[in-house]
Amino acid sequence: MEFSVSHRSSSVAVALALSALMLSQSGRAAHDPATAKPSVEVQELVVLEVPNCIYCNIFRRDVLPGYQKSKRGSELPIRFVDLNDPAAEKLKLSAAVTIVPTIVLMRQGEETGRISGYTGPEAFFHSVARLLGSVD
Repeated sequence: MEFSVSHRSSSVAVALALSALMLSQSGRAAHDPATAKPSVEVQELVVLEVPNCIYCNIFRRDVLPGYQKSKRGSELPIRFVDLNDPAAEKLKLSAAVTIVPTIVLMRQGEETGRISGYTGPEAFFHSVARLLGSVD
């Protein structure tokens, strides 16, 4: 009797181990970068600016602190890029930047929308909501 109980326990353990192995294998296939799409959309706001730009400084002073404290600011990071920096040339922008600051919504590394020029805090928050397709 004791043998049959341990035999059943072993069979159950083997079955559980095989199930776990099959699940882990299917999980790996689903996360294979060559076959799967990213499960999380990577997006950020990029503020393009130049040194000594008065409106860029006003944006940092009047808009940035409120944005960083907001729920949206914690969910959608903001990054500053100097237009003179070689990193600016690597951004996949839809058009040239002619006004600073220009705030660009980047999704998966490509521009999907922009706000050109300083607009003030209220207009900035409304414009970001519109870029994201939701009005708060």
